[in-house]
Amino acid sequence: MAVEKKTFCGICEASCGLIATVDGGTVTELRPDPDHLSSKGFACIKGLSFNAVVGDPDRVTRPMRRLANGEFAPASWDEALDDIGSRLRAVRDLHGTEAIGVAWGNPVAWNFTGSLAVSGLASALKTKHHYASASIDVNNYWAAADMTYGATTVNVLPDFAHTDFALIVGANPVVSHGSLVTTGRIRDVLREIPKRGGRVVVVDPRRTETARMFEHVAIRPGADAWLLGAMLRVLLDEGLVDSAAIERTCSGLDGLRQLAAYFDIDRAATESGIPATAIVELARSLAASPTASVYGRCGASLSRYSTLTKFLLDALAIVTGNLDRRGGMVFPFPMIDLDGMAAAMGLASRGTWTTRVDGVAEINGTAPLACLPAEITTPGPGRLRALITMSSNLVTSAPDSAKSAAALRELDLMVALDPYITETSRLADWVLPPALWLEREQIPIFTQGQTTEPNAQWVSPVVPPRGEAREDWWIIDQIARRLGLAASAAPGAQVLAKFGIRLSPMTAMDLLLRMGPHGDRFGLRRNGLSRKKLLSTEGAVTLAESCPVGVLAEKIHTPDGRIRLSQPELIAEAQRMCAETDSADYPLRLFTIRELRSHNSWLHNVPRLMSGGRRCRAFVHPETAAAAAVNAGDVTISSPWGRIDVPVELDDAIAVGAVGLTQGWGHAGGWSVAVAAGGASYNMLTPSGGDQVDRPSGNAFFNGVPVAIAPAAVSLR
Repeated sequence: MAVEKKTFCGICEASCGLIATVDGGTVTELRPDPDHLSSKGFACIKGLSFNAVVGDPDRVTRPMRRLANGEFAPASWDEALDDIGSRLRAVRDLHGTEAIGVAWGNPVAWNFTGSLAVSGLASALKTKHHYASASIDVNNYWAAADMTYGATTVNVLPDFAHTDFALIVGANPVVSHGSLVTTGRIRDVLREIPKRGGRVVVVDPRRTETARMFEHVAIRPGADAWLLGAMLRVLLDEGLVDSAAIERTCSGLDGLRQLAAYFDIDRAATESGIPATAIVELARSLAASPTASVYGRCGASLSRYSTLTKFLLDALAIVTGNLDRRGGMVFPFPMIDLDGMAAAMGLASRGTWTTRVDGVAEINGTAPLACLPAEITTPGPGRLRALITMSSNLVTSAPDSAKSAAALRELDLMVALDPYITETSRLADWVLPPALWLEREQIPIFTQGQTTEPNAQWVSPVVPPRGEAREDWWIIDQIARRLGLAASAAPGAQVLAKFGIRLSPMTAMDLLLRMGPHGDRFGLRRNGLSRKKLLSTEGAVTLAESCPVGVLAEKIHTPDGRIRLSQPELIAEAQRMCAETDSADYPLRLFTIRELRSHNSWLHNVPRLMSGGRRCRAFVHPETAAAAAVNAGDVTISSPWGRIDVPVELDDAIAVGAVGLTQGWGHAGGWSVAVAAGGASYNMLTPSGGDQVDRPSGNAFFNGVPVAIAPAAVSLR
C-alpha cells in the first residue's frame, strides 16, 4: 500500500519541501510540498527526479574492489573494511597519520552525519590532507569574512524580500535557486522588487535566465573586482557613503580609501568592458536607493581574485549603511549555533597552518583541492599516500583534470564512498556504497545557516538504504575504529572512545540543537526544539518571519568589535591584479555556465534529466566567432594548461570576447548514461597548484581563464 512522507530536497541550497510517495519500500514519485514554509509548493526537476538516482541500475550497492585489470568485483563489508584498515595501518606505521587524507564533495553539505564524520576523521588523524569542495567554490567567502568580521563562519545575506535595489554579480538564482542565500521561490521574490518601484541589476558575461528578467550589465569574465572596486571609489570620492554608520561600526576607513585608489575608473571600464558612465551610474544609484543588497556568487567566487571580489561586495553594502539593515544585508538566524559549533570543533580558522608543497594557508581546517596533486607526487615527510573520498568527483570538478587523475594513480590506497563508478572512483582501490538523502536522517545543516526565512526541520529516512549501502558516517566510523580513533572533532572525543563511548552524529547534533538559541534546554524551555520534536513534525517549523536586524554587535568577532575596512592583504591583491597584462596567444576569457538540469557533475546519469539530446556545449558571440574564424560546429578551446574539443553555438547573449562552457561533463567509469553523453571536462582548461589560486583563500581559478578558440581538426559527430 502506498504511503506519503514529507521530506526536503538534498541536492541544492534551496532545500525545497517535497512529498514522497512510497510503495513497497520504493519511492515511486516526488512532488513539491505546497505547505512547506520556504518553498511553498515549488521544486525543480532535479529534486523531483532523484528517486531515479536511488533506483539507478548503475548505482553501486555493494562494496566493490578494483582488480588488477581495472575492473571491479563485489566483496563483503568485512572484507572491505578489514583490507582498508590493514592498509591504512601500514601507511600510518611507516609514514604517520599525516600521510592519510580525506576529500569530500558538494553533496556532503546536505549530509550532516557524513560531514561531521569526515571532518572528525581528519581532525583525529591530525592531518593537513583535508580537502573540501569549498576550495573550488566558497573559500573566498570564508576568507573575506575572517578579514572583515573576525570569523570565517560569518555570512551576510541579501534581504531580497524587502530591498529597493538588488545588485546581483555572477549569479543566476532563477536557475541555481539561490546559493549562499536560501530564499524560497526566489524568482517570485525578485520579481516583486521592480513591482514596488525598485531595481534588479544582474552583472554577468551572459544574458542569463535571471538577467533576461531584469536589467543586464555584460561584463568580461573574471573582471568583477574591477567593477566593484571602481564603484567603491566613486562612492568614496563623491562622499556617497553613510558616514555615521561607518563611524559607529567600522575601523580602517583610510585603508579602504587606499585600496579603492587602485581602481582607476577608465581602466576599470577597459578591464570589465563596462563603460565608465555606466559604472558611475551604478554606484550613484546604489547609494541613492533607500535600501540596497549587494550579492555575488559562483561567477564572482571563482575568479583569480575572488577574496578581493567578495570583500568589495560587502564593502559596498557596509559604506552605504546597508549592513544589518532591513532590505540590505542581514545576518542569518539558524536553528543551530553554527559559529559556536565550528569554533568548538576547530573548523573556523584561517592560516593556522600552510600546505606542505605550495605553502597555501588553510581555511576552516582544509587545504585547497588545487594543491592536492602536488601533495601526492612530491616526495618528503607528510606526503599524501592514502586518500578517502566522500561524494567527490574531483577528477572532473577540481582544477586540471589530467593532473588530478594522474596523481591519484600514485596513491598507495584510495577509498571512495560514492554511489557510482565515476571518473574519480574508478581510480580507487575500493568503492563503498553510501546511503543517499532519501535513505538517511536529514537536517539542512548548511542551508539552515543561509536562509532568509529562518526555519527548522529534521526528517526521517523516506526508505531504507538500497542493497548493502550504509550511511557515510557509519562507514567512516568503521574505518576510524580500525585505526583506534573516533571520527569526531569534538573536544574529548578521542579520550571517550578509549572507554567505548562514541556519540553518534545524530546525538551530537541533537545536543547542539537543544543547548542552542532555539533548543528546549532538555525540558527547561517548553517551546524549544529537539530532534524528537522535529522528527515528529510534518515539514518545517518557523523560527522567525525574517532574519533579525540590529544584531551587528553580537555578530562581529574582531578584538575591538568593529568591522575591519583596512586590509593590507587585499591591497597586495589589488597591486597584483593591476600588474597583470593580457596574453596575445589567449585573448578570450572562459566562464562556466550553470544548467537547469545539471548540478555539478553528478546528475548526468538520470535519463529524464538528459532527455532532449543534452550535451556539453560552448557558446560565443557571433563577433567573437568571426574574429576567430570559427562557425557554429566543433571548435578547439585551448588555455595555457590544456585543450579540449567541443561543439560551439553562436549566441548574442554572450559578451563579446568571452567563451561560455557548460561544466561537469566528460564522464568515464560505470555510469552508462553519463558516459554515453560524451563531452569534455571544463577543468582540462583550468590550472592547479598554489601559484594559480586566489591567494588569501586558496580558492580555485575557474572563471576568467585566458583561452583561444579555433576550428576543431576533427569533427565530434
